Amino acid sequence: MDARVNEPRVARDFDKYVDERLDEGVFRVHLDTFRDPELFELEMEYIWEKTWIFLGHDAQIPEANDFVTTQIGRQPVILQRGDDAVVRAFLNHCTHRGPRLCKTQRGNTSRHTCPYHGWMFDSQGKCLMVTDEDAGGYSDAFKSMSHDLHQIARLESHRGFYWGSLTNDVPTLAEYLGDATVFIDAWIDQSPNELEWVKGDANFTYDGNWKMVLENCLDLYHAKTLHASFGNAVLNRFKNMGEDERKAINLDDFVNATANVSYYNFENGHGALWIHNQSNQEDRPSYAMYQEMEARVGSKRAEMMLSGKVAEIFPSILFVESATFQMRMIRPISVDKTEVYAFCLAPKGEPAEARALRIRQYEDFFSTSGLATPDDTAVYRAAQEGHQARVLEWNQGYHRGIEQLQQGPDEKAKEMGFNPTLSIHGSIAMQSEAVYIGPYREWLKKMKAGQDNALAKL
Repeated sequence: MDARVNEPRVARDFDKYVDERLDEGVFRVHLDTFRDPELFELEMEYIWEKTWIFLGHDAQIPEANDFVTTQIGRQPVILQRGDDAVVRAFLNHCTHRGPRLCKTQRGNTSRHTCPYHGWMFDSQGKCLMVTDEDAGGYSDAFKSMSHDLHQIARLESHRGFYWGSLTNDVPTLAEYLGDATVFIDAWIDQSPNELEWVKGDANFTYDGNWKMVLENCLDLYHAKTLHASFGNAVLNRFKNMGEDERKAINLDDFVNATANVSYYNFENGHGALWIHNQSNQEDRPSYAMYQEMEARVGSKRAEMMLSGKVAEIFPSILFVESATFQMRMIRPISVDKTEVYAFCLAPKGEPAEARALRIRQYEDFFSTSGLATPDDTAVYRAAQEGHQARVLEWNQGYHRGIEQLQQGPDEKAKEMGFNPTLSIHGSIAMQSEAVYIGPYREWLKKMKAGQDNALAKL
């Protein structure tokens, strides 16, 4: 049941869900944050419907009248480039009696027609026709109403990446993203012409809480155990066929002690990891453009652009380059079910051979029919099932790397000129899990602020 219908609302002590005692080396998250359905409803209200949520990219809607459908929390949204070339975001809701206007994931149309009574809207959201209006006996009050689609309160973009908010009570998008844009820009700037959409999706639904995929993409610790079958497959290809023509991602990059890694937390709950001095960088698709990148942005910046890295923009989007580049949009459905809409962007103008390699690596590792993503979704379900051990309150999964935690930037961040709130740096064998501190601090902050605002209105 939706917690929002419960009146009077009883205040929760959200501090009991996040146990932070860093001076004692302790950071824990209560298991109820993964299994309590009423808490999930409050997350939707206090976090997802009160902050910036990622909606889509310019490359998905390049032409006039192109659209994609998405969500902000539970609320359906259309992101569309109008016939005037302006991008807008509307609730996917007919103003008459409420049916969704768009049921497809994407498309191109200059007209949205409601399947129920035929009301029609253009690609700018304007109501073009109230069916049989003249014979309808409508009141003057009705005629004075706007029948246009409801535009969401805020829509802003960072270099073609669009975020939306249902409320005006949010900072600017630039303030919200902060220095985490250093990582986003490291993908955008791989080409002087920025990015394009590689057609196709790898969408999936898993039986687990939305925070599981948010954690997993920043987790290097699971690579050699959960994805052992992938590592064996790559090894067997090499043994049986010689050098793998597909240049599959080598898990040694994530488990060997020759590489170093930096983990970062930023304001507003964002997190990132950056792997340094990796082997086999020539096997990455972007290596084909490395010399041009280096000449254009310098060796330090080009090295970051080519390296393995992940950026999590709380709470809704993950930029992942453990194999090739993938974006994962998180769409919570219920406390124990989550949809992930995943797609690939690539540098415009990359050589055909590099694009083919990018697609093969994407299929090999990330695709729902590949060798890694199914491992992850299976273990999310296993974790959700394990969390039903309700006599237990805490896991021990946030302590790895906590001794290396430092306030502010590490040396790599200083070199690149960005300023995280927390840093962890060391051998990749550390495989830190303390990087989740920032997202859960923000979770707690937003839950408390949301409750305070809700109670103040009663």
